[in-house]
Amino acid sequence: MEQKHLRLGYHVVAFLDVLGQRNRFKGLRLPKTTKESTEVGEVLRQTAGFVIELRRTFAEQYDWFEVGLTRVRQATGASVHPKFVGFSDSFVTSVPLQNPGGDLIAVISVFSTLAAAAVVMLTSLASRHPLRGGIDVGLATEIGPDEIYGTALERAYLLECRDAGYPRILVGDELWNYLQVGLANFARQTTPEAKSIAAIIGKMMGLISVDGDGKRILDYLGPVVLEIPGTDQKARELMVKPAYEFVLSEQERINEQGDPKLIARYQAFRDYFESRLPSWGLEARPS
Repeated sequence: MEQKHLRLGYHVVAFLDVLGQRNRFKGLRLPKTTKESTEVGEVLRQTAGFVIELRRTFAEQYDWFEVGLTRVRQATGASVHPKFVGFSDSFVTSVPLQNPGGDLIAVISVFSTLAAAAVVMLTSLASRHPLRGGIDVGLATEIGPDEIYGTALERAYLLECRDAGYPRILVGDELWNYLQVGLANFARQTTPEAKSIAAIIGKMMGLISVDGDGKRILDYLGPVVLEIPGTDQKARELMVKPAYEFVLSEQERINEQGDPKLIARYQAFRDYFESRLPSWGLEARPS
């Protein structure tokens, strides 16, 4: 058996999961009539088809991000594309923090991961698909071209499945500490590159806010997202408004189920959304 050289290092990992897909797929049977074929086709479009589109959205976000960094690529020859792998209705993006292209490439790649996750979250909600996730830093080794193995992935996964509780993307303590230490370090330096890195880290920290329960979340409707290409007036109409309508319908569905814990969580979901609507020129619906 060929031995692969494995190297342990710190990685930023985002684990995102589209909720409710498996239940819809479980009810499928091979169609026997034209009507059944149409119904199966619609379910496939809403499940497997949606996952394919969401993967495409990830790729487009990374491409758009890189287009604006021509000078960086010319200077370093490095790509700022994070590693990305999808399996079923889950997505994993990862960035090695020890990047051969240097600190600037690593920091930009982390920023592109956070920005893409924010846009994908909003896209998913606008398409009436709840999404949950976790992003953190930890040790891992690369076991494939785009695949990692280690505690970095575990931490992100546990934030999603154990701690998030409802559609949101949690940010782990280790990622926040990484950003704080990085900002303090590069802010003390005087080189142009250090100043650029400090500014980018500041932007990343602006992509993170504290939710009502004290947990840090990716602020996918916050002011930094408004600066991302594509989040303009058109995005407000095509993404934010339908996403808000979906949040309201999900809250109504949860309230009808009568689970006090879920009712409280989805009220927090709505509260977050409505706290950000004024920035997008939208008004909240009366409770």
